[in-house]
Amino acid sequence: MPPTRKILFADPDPTVVRKLAPLFRQRGYQVHAAQDGSRALQIAILRSPDLVIFDERMPLLDARTFLRILRTNPRTDRIPVVLAGEAADPDKVRMGAWLRKPFDPDEVLARVEQIFRRVEAARAVSAEGRELEGNLAQIPLVDLLQVLSVNRKTGRLRIEREGEKGEVALSSGQLVDAQVAAVYGEKALYRLLSRREGQFSFQAGPVSAVGRISRRLDDLLLEGLRQADELARLLPGLPGPSERLELFVAASEIPGLHPVTEEVVQLLATPRTLSEVLDETRASDLEAARALSTLLEHGYATRREGGPPQVPESQLLAPDVVHALRVRIGRARARGGKPVGKVILAGGGPLARRAALARFATLPGWESYADGGTGFGTIGRLDLGEVRIDVLSLPADRSQRPLWRPFATGAVGAMVLLPAEGTDSLLLDLTRGLRLPVVVSGPKEEAIPDVLREAPAGMAFEGSDPAEALRALLAGAGVKRPSYSMKG
Repeated sequence: MPPTRKILFADPDPTVVRKLAPLFRQRGYQVHAAQDGSRALQIAILRSPDLVIFDERMPLLDARTFLRILRTNPRTDRIPVVLAGEAADPDKVRMGAWLRKPFDPDEVLARVEQIFRRVEAARAVSAEGRELEGNLAQIPLVDLLQVLSVNRKTGRLRIEREGEKGEVALSSGQLVDAQVAAVYGEKALYRLLSRREGQFSFQAGPVSAVGRISRRLDDLLLEGLRQADELARLLPGLPGPSERLELFVAASEIPGLHPVTEEVVQLLATPRTLSEVLDETRASDLEAARALSTLLEHGYATRREGGPPQVPESQLLAPDVVHALRVRIGRARARGGKPVGKVILAGGGPLARRAALARFATLPGWESYADGGTGFGTIGRLDLGEVRIDVLSLPADRSQRPLWRPFATGAVGAMVLLPAEGTDSLLLDLTRGLRLPVVVSGPKEEAIPDVLREAPAGMAFEGSDPAEALRALLAGAGVKRPSYSMKG
């Protein structure tokens, strides 16, 4: 029959002990109590309790002095001590060395039983040649690593959960490496510390790890638990396993890129799942998740369920595309609570302008304002729900181009209608002068200008349909600009 466990409650309030003592006695524990630090120290030396729960407000002897005396006495140096108080120290809470008051009896009982499981694990590890194994739900990884470190063990701690395997290598109690799939070092260790379930086994023996970890164990555990807590708060707002992430704006349009965000942005040039991004970044999972969260929040990245979203016929753009467009325009201006952007229409004669206007009139949310003449002015507006787009006509006459810049303030892109006089210079003024993404629309038989092959990336030739060209421009406004694509 196993010996009876002894618990010492060092608390200045006797009602606390009267409330907790029956609960513990029912489970076979022997309970001792002390109302000041001096009496608690006396009981600890004489009775050698298996655990002390010490209130930080104890009179006569404070917690720091109590612990120092306990640790210098061979009879008491290995007694676990848990501090209790109202002003919880976050680090002590994470390490399981603090209980918040007022006590929740179930929480106190669960913590006590967890500590005794750790004690049993320490005894198992101290037995030479014996392999330690069990479940993380019973003995958390933090406790396991502390036990292995205190006993100066050398070997490998293997962890498995739902087919995912991880490993921590130790040498004389010092963590030297960790691995989860293709992730190594501290990043892998922090990921493992977030695991609350899974099977573990420790096999003693020499290790030939690279030695990617050199920090002290306590520092590693505190940082790992902090990251696990913050990551758990971020994950509900991040894409699920079936969703893919991709960059929605050009990297050059994202201001002040942090090195971690820059790395994530480069990865999102190709659609990836959340797990792929976390695996492929050099930064920790928390840092990568923060970067992703910021990119999604500001509309710089988007998520897609499986393949590309289907846009209803009554809707010009998918909701996530509209949102990203809204974010981009909203940085510049908003009127009446709704961000308003502009699309510049240039080139084309009167017939081409009227034909384009007729096609725009078929788009959901379009409202015409003019007949599409070749002078300055707003020829129509497109209401996309979250955002409004004004289509502004600019004449191609070179003598009037100095006036383009003030009129183009707030523009998200430009459309050039063919045929157009001086197309090469027109395109260069729009792309290099105003730095706008451009689409070109015109009859299929119209010759593609040479400048399309020489101008900065951002051109798209959309064939003869100006309505589809406008849709493509809005969908691609601010998107990473590829080399020109020829359609139609």
